[in-house]
Amino acid sequence: MNFKEIPLSSFDMNPFDLIGKEGMLITAGNESSFNTMTAAWGQMGFLWRQPVATIYVRPQRYTNEFLDATDDFTLSFLGPSGEHALHICGTQSGRDSNKVQEAGITPAPLGDVMTFEEAQLVFVCHKIYAQPIDPQAFCEQAVPKDCYPAKDFSVQYVGRIEHVYIREDLYQHMSHMMGGAQGGCCGHGEGSCAGHGPRGHQGKGGSSGRPCNGHDHHIGHDGCCNHGTHEEEEHQRGGCCGGGAHHNNANPDDEEGDCCAHNH
Repeated sequence: MNFKEIPLSSFDMNPFDLIGKEGMLITAGNESSFNTMTAAWGQMGFLWRQPVATIYVRPQRYTNEFLDATDDFTLSFLGPSGEHALHICGTQSGRDSNKVQEAGITPAPLGDVMTFEEAQLVFVCHKIYAQPIDPQAFCEQAVPKDCYPAKDFSVQYVGRIEHVYIREDLYQHMSHMMGGAQGGCCGHGEGSCAGHGPRGHQGKGGSSGRPCNGHDHHIGHDGCCNHGTHEEEEHQRGGCCGGGAHHNNANPDDEEGDCCAHNH
C-alpha cells in the first residue's frame, strides 16, 4: 500500500480522540528487525521550537529496546477496523510470538522506518529526548500509585514530527469526494490535509484555490464549512473563519459565527 505525504501544518486532528480513544501502534526498528506495540498514552504539540510527539513506554516492553537502539519511530493509526490488531499488539510480546502476523497486519517499510499497510495515518518521528519518569517528580502521588503499581515507570520519548502520511486510497477517495486533487485544509488551496482540490463543498468552490481561511470563493455553497460569500439572503456576510451573520447550518442567533462552529 502506498502512502501520500501531507503537510503537518494543514492537518486537522483531535489528539484526545486520536490517541486516547482510538489508540495507536508505536513501531521502532527497520525492515529486517522491528517491533510494535499498542499505546493510548501520548501527546502531540509544539516543544523546543518544533512539532513533537511524546510517547511513554515501560522499560520491560520489547519495543523499548528498539526505541533505545534507533533514532526514529512511527505512530500508526489504524482507524475503526484496527481494534483487533491493537488488542493483539497490546497484549502479546514480540519476544515470544509473531504478534504482527496474528494481528493480521502487513509490515510496510516507509523509508528507513516501518508502518503497516492497514494504517490510515502515520507520523514519522525523530527521537530528540529520552528520559525515564522520576517517581519523585509527581506532584500527585495518587498518579504513580494508580498507573504504576509495579513501579515500572515509563521511559518518556520525545520525537520531532518529520513526516505525516495518509494512505493513498483514502487520499484519493477524499480528493474525489471534494472535487479536486491538490486541496487545502478544508477543500481549497495547495497542500491539503486530505487533498480536496480548489473546489469547495457541493461542487462550487473558490476560484483561486485559497486555503481554509482565504475567502476568495464563488457564489453558492462553497466555503470551508459551506459559508463563503453567498448570494442567498441568509448568507450575506459569511466568511470562512470569522465572521459573518447566519452561516449555513448555524444558529440564527449567532452573529459572530466562527469557522466550523455552526451548531450542526
